Parts: sequence; structure tokens; C-alpha cells
Amino acid sequence: MTTTSLKRQHEPDDDFVVVSAYSSTDSAESADTMTSSPINTSSTTILDLPTELIEYICCFDSLKLIDVFNLAVSHSKLNNCLFHERNSSLWKSKFIQIYGLLDNEEYEVVIDEQNTWKDEIMLRMSLDKTVPAEIMQMPCKYMKFKNVPYHMYPFSQYLHSKNEGHRYYILSATAAYYKQLQNISECDGNSNYDLLYMAHQFLIYSCQVYFGYKLSNFLSLPPAEQIIERGFYLLGRWWCPTINIPYRDINKSLNNIAIDVCNSIRLVNPDHPLFEHENCLKRVVERGKFNLDHDLFDETSTMFILDNIRQTIFSGNQRVCYCNHDLNCFLLQQVIDRRKGSVFLQSVIFESVARRLGVKVRLTATSAHNFVSWSSSWPGNKRTNPTCYLVDIAGGGVIRKATVCPVSRKLPEHYNGNSVIDLFWIFSKTVEQLTIENMATYKYVLDFQKLLKPDDSEVETKCQKFHECYEYCRCPLLRNPSNPDAPNHAAEKNIMYADWQEIFPLVPKKRGEIHDPKYSIGMMIDTITMGNGSCSSIVTKRGVVVGWTRVPSNNPLPNPTIYHVLIRPDHYYSTAKYQNPVIKAIWEGRYEKLQRQLKPYDYSFKNIGKFFTHYNHELCAFVPISDLAKLYPDDLSYTISKSLNIDSKVKQFTGPLVVPKY
Repeated sequence: MTTTSLKRQHEPDDDFVVVSAYSSTDSAESADTMTSSPINTSSTTILDLPTELIEYICCFDSLKLIDVFNLAVSHSKLNNCLFHERNSSLWKSKFIQIYGLLDNEEYEVVIDEQNTWKDEIMLRMSLDKTVPAEIMQMPCKYMKFKNVPYHMYPFSQYLHSKNEGHRYYILSATAAYYKQLQNISECDGNSNYDLLYMAHQFLIYSCQVYFGYKLSNFLSLPPAEQIIERGFYLLGRWWCPTINIPYRDINKSLNNIAIDVCNSIRLVNPDHPLFEHENCLKRVVERGKFNLDHDLFDETSTMFILDNIRQTIFSGNQRVCYCNHDLNCFLLQQVIDRRKGSVFLQSVIFESVARRLGVKVRLTATSAHNFVSWSSSWPGNKRTNPTCYLVDIAGGGVIRKATVCPVSRKLPEHYNGNSVIDLFWIFSKTVEQLTIENMATYKYVLDFQKLLKPDDSEVETKCQKFHECYEYCRCPLLRNPSNPDAPNHAAEKNIMYADWQEIFPLVPKKRGEIHDPKYSIGMMIDTITMGNGSCSSIVTKRGVVVGWTRVPSNNPLPNPTIYHVLIRPDHYYSTAKYQNPVIKAIWEGRYEKLQRQLKPYDYSFKNIGKFFTHYNHELCAFVPISDLAKLYPDDLSYTISKSLNIDSKVKQFTGPLVVPKY
């Protein structure tokens, strides 16, 4: 990225750029001096300062980037001084001033011959504006697609860039805009469905791309370099894009727990070998950055550490949760903060704290149990086969001797399934069971399993079934040597809505004919199955009109119009209530009647933002996005005319919230 020199607004001659400091008592004399001589040699201006000193002054936080811009356009010397490409210290300081301290664990800015700090700050500031602008265009652009097609999403050149910083800029700009929309929605309570929906969709996409690359890089590391808590942090960010917690916060929390254990040990045993070195706490923090090859202390000292870890971690209200509905129990930072979570993540926390305290333990997971095992690996240990112990996490961290598995005939530490990939796989299978009520999370779990085992036929079958029922695209493909065309998503299909040509016609559908539709887009309608005899009429379907089609006038139906309605799937599907609504064609018949619904009981569909901007209580209807309104230009005025006869009590409806939760 190159930046042209800024044009200065005014450039006085150098000889007359003089800033004189004089008091009121000698102002006349100074004025005479300035008049008689164009140069005041006794005064020094910023133009007389060395270039290095000007750059140094501009690096101060008291000067914002806009101040530097204004200074640069005031004179050619300042423009050349401040805006040349080699001025890395200035541009880096302003990058940090705007976006915070650099965190290589979160993202790395690559500076080389092609990318300077000046390029980076200009690019990121530009994307902070263009990403929201692009999201604003998405509702109309992707309205016709049942699944938002990943291969049509913008910014592919940045999201799949080899420069990790460029990927992060897109994710950061998307997350910031999404949070801004959420804040507006919380204040307003009923707006921006369309923007929230698209921002959420693009956040899912950008998050999966960014953390997909991070996870792929993590899994490609040698086992000795795979820090367990970092892996589960990345995994949590993958399947919960809206939780924006940096890794440094998790690392700090685990360091604090380890320091608390140190303090409790010091109170009881100040001569413990853990405190041999003066800077022992610093060593505790440093050990959080790498894996141990062996225990640092003998068996007795290590057992004492393990017992104190148990007392610290499981003191108070720390407890294992076996729920099957709370995703927070499967997100590492949430488990640390709430002191409550799954056995699996409690085991990860135990391992992470033990490693910081010089103890090498192993995480072992099977389809039925998750636990921590330990046997002394201290180099000074002379025992050939040291005793293997189990740390019973589910039982509050109690330590007991391990027994040989009757099936594998092995001790837990000798299981084959102790690698990070094995742990990830079993953990994903555990989370899969609780995501039936949260289809978005279920999608992330399936996508992650596909990332771990791309050739697994069972995973592929589950993915195919899922995408047949839900309006989500498949995992965004990552670029790698075996799939160099991935950024173009060549294998992604454009899945259109059934009857999309009728719902979204090329020629707008106007009113003013004999058989005008009784209902307009945005209105809520119920399908009522008429009873006979002792059977009463019941509401079988409830949805929102997104389009309509006139039936030829010779049709015998009393109201010859087919309505295309955003509606929940039929109830006979086992998970129908959790599925995204679909667009169905409904009409009045001999045994089914249509009736307008004026109270928005249950229309908080997430994908309602694909077609409507907000719910209007005055109209008792949803307001369509601009492109949908253009296809039915007379419908909004028709809805307004019908609202004049609605009882004011209905308009003041205070029932369940209509706002969809993104």
C-alpha cells in the first residue's frame, strides 16, 4: 500500500515562518524589528529543528494522528519529514495510540519491504470504515439466497492474506461494528434487524477464517510446543465469535491462580524448593509459556504442590457442572471467571496451574471420563516404575493411585489418546451433545470436526444433513497447499430460496387490480385449520409475509393469492423448533383460512433481518428492507392504510420481545 504526499493547504516562505515570543511591554519594539527585517535570527521555529527531533515530538501521545496530519500539510518540510515511508517509529507509535499495545498472541503485524507501519495504519483505518459500509449493503445483496454464500463475501484478499494482521483487521472492524449495532439495539429496543443479522453472519465468517488459520497453525506445531490452554482458548473463540476475550486475560487468570497456590504453600512450608530462587514468582509466570519435559521437584515436594492446587482451585464454590445447555461451561475464560464448568475444562485449568508450578501432569480423555494423571518424572528419581496417580477432578481434585484399565491393560498415562488432537476431538463430541438448542454453535462444532478430520465420512454426513435444514453456509475453506483456490470458495453453491423468482420478481408487483392481495409484506398472518362438528379451529402455522403471487382470475379460490411466508418448519421434525424459519407458500382453501395476527408473540427469528429492518408497533407489522420494498412498492402504503383501523390497545402491545437475539 502506498500513500501519496499530502497537499499542504498553505505554504508560506521559509523566511517569514517566524514565531516570536515577546511580552506586552516590548511589543512595539518587537513589531518594529519584525517589520524592518524579514528574518528574526534570535527566534527558533519548528522548521529549524532536526528531522529526528520533530519525529520524536510527534510520537508523544498528546499529539493525535489528526494533529500530525494538520502539521504535515502546513509546510513541505514537515510533510516530507513526517510522511516518508521509512519513518517507522512515528507510524508505529500512532498505530499503538489508536489500537492499543501490540499483542503477538492475538495477532502479529508483519513489517517488511512490502508492508510499512505507515501502510498498516492507513489500511486498518480504511477497513474500519469500509467494513461497516460493506455490511450495510449486504441485506439487499444477499436477500435471495437461502444460505449466505461465503464465496460472495468481500475482503477475501485480506481474510486469506499471509499477513495475519490483515486478517485480524477485518475481524476487529466487524466485531466493533457488531458491538455498536448491539448497543444501538439495546437503547432503541427495536431496530437494525437487517444490519445485526448481516453483521452477525459476517462476524461468524471472519471469525472462522481467522481462528481457523490460528487453529491450523496450532495443530501443526510439535506436541512439545502446543500449550493446552492456548489451544482451548482458540477453540472457544472458534465456536463463540461474539465473546471477544484476548488470550492474555486467560493467561493472567491462570498465573494469578498459580501465584495464589504459591502463597498458600509459603505460609505452610516456606522452605519448599519452589522458593529456592529469589524471583520464584517470575519463574511461575514464565513456565506458563512452555511445556515441561519433566517435574522440577522430587515426589514428596510435588505431591505437596498438587494437594495445595486442589485446595486452592476447589475451595469455596468451585464446582463441576454436568449441564447440557450452558455453553459457558465449555468456554475456558467463562469457567475461570465463574468457578464453574465442565470436567474437561477444569482438567485443563488444573494442568495449566500445575505446569506453572513445575509439575508435569497429563490430560487423559475417553468417551466416558476426563481426568488428570501424574507420576513422578523428576530426573533425580531413582525408581524405575514410579507410582501413577489420578487426580479426580469430578471429585474435587482428590488424588488416588491409578489402576490398570481392564480393557487396554494400560495405566492412564500410557493411553494412546492423550494428544491435543485427541483431546480436541473428544471435547468437540461432548459439546456436540449440548448444542441442539443452539444451532449456530452446533455448526461451529461440526465445522471444527471437519477441520480435525476432513476425510471422516460420519462428519461429512452430519454436515450435509445440517446444511439441508439450516440457513448456514459450510465452513469457509482455508488456503493451504492442497487447496490453493480456497479463498474463492469454488466448491460453495449458491442455494436460492424455492420460488425465489416469484418472491423476488424482476418486475415489481403493484396493486390496483381486481384481485389485490388481502395482506402485504411485513404483515403477520396465521393459518387456521377449520374445525367441523365438535372440533374447534386451531392455528397450525404462523409467519410473516415476505412476498405474494397472484393466481389467475379463473381460479376458484375465494382469495386467489399465494403468500410466501417466513415460517417455522413443520412440527413433525424432531428439532423443528430450533431450526431457522423457511419461506413457504400458503393460501386459503376450503379447510384452511388465513387471518392477520396483530400481536407479535413469537417472531424473533434470527433470519428475519434478511428481509426486515424493524418491527413497527404502530403498523403492527415488520418494515421491509429497501430492496424488498421496491419489489412491492404499494405494500407499505397499504399497510399504513390498514393500520388506521387497528385498536389502539393492540398497538400498545407489551407482550414478549420481538427483537431477535444475535
